[in-house]
Amino acid sequence: QEGGMAAARWLRPALRTSTALWGSESILRKASARLPLVLQANGLRTPGAVGTALQRSVQQPNVQQQVVDDTSGEELTKYVIQQVNSQINEHKHGRLFAVVFIQGKQHLVTSEDLVVVQGLFPPNIGDAIRMEKVLAVGGQDFTLLGRPLLSKDLVKVEATVVEKTLSHCRIYFYSKRRKNSRKTRFERQTLTMLRINCIDIMHRIDEVPTVEGVDGRIF
Repeated sequence: QEGGMAAARWLRPALRTSTALWGSESILRKASARLPLVLQANGLRTPGAVGTALQRSVQQPNVQQQVVDDTSGEELTKYVIQQVNSQINEHKHGRLFAVVFIQGKQHLVTSEDLVVVQGLFPPNIGDAIRMEKVLAVGGQDFTLLGRPLLSKDLVKVEATVVEKTLSHCRIYFYSKRRKNSRKTRFERQTLTMLRINCIDIMHRIDEVPTVEGVDGRIF
C-alpha cells in the first residue's frame, strides 16, 4: 500500500505536466486556425519562415525603369536668352526703363525723366552721376530683374543734377490746453532735381566680363 502511494506521488507531477501540455496544444490549435491561409498551407511556425513567406507573397515582378531627361525647360531658357541678346545687339528693345534706388526710395525712370530727391544730397548743380543701385531694367518685350541688384557692368543709368531748391513752407502749430503755451514752426525741405540722361545695357545678358566692377572707376 505504501508503495502504491509513493507511485501515485511520483505520477501527480507527470499528470500535471501532461494536462498543461494538452491545454497549450489546444491553445496553439485555436491560434493556428486564425493564421492566414498561406501559413496554414505551408505549415510555417517560426518567425523567420513567416517573414520569408510574407516577402514572397508581396514580391512584385521585375520592371525595368529608365529615367528620361526633360530638356524642354533648358531649351526654352536658351531660346529666350537668344531673343533678348538679339534685341540688345540690334538695339530693337525700344525705350528702356529702370528701377533705381536713391536715398532710401525706389524710382521708376526712363530717359529724359526728372527725379526729385528729398533731403540732403551731396552732388552740386551740373554734376554728372551714375546710378549704381539698379533693381530692374527692361524694354518693350523683356525685363531683367536683379537679386536684389543688377550688375554694375551690365546696366548703366546716368543722370545730371539740374537744380537744388527748397520745398514749399510747412507750418506746424503746437499748443497745450490751459497752459498758455503756443508754438509755431515753419519748415522747408531741401530738394534736388535730377535729369536722367541715358539707360543702356552694356553687353549680352549671358556674357560675363573678364574683370568686373572697374568700369567708370578712378584708381
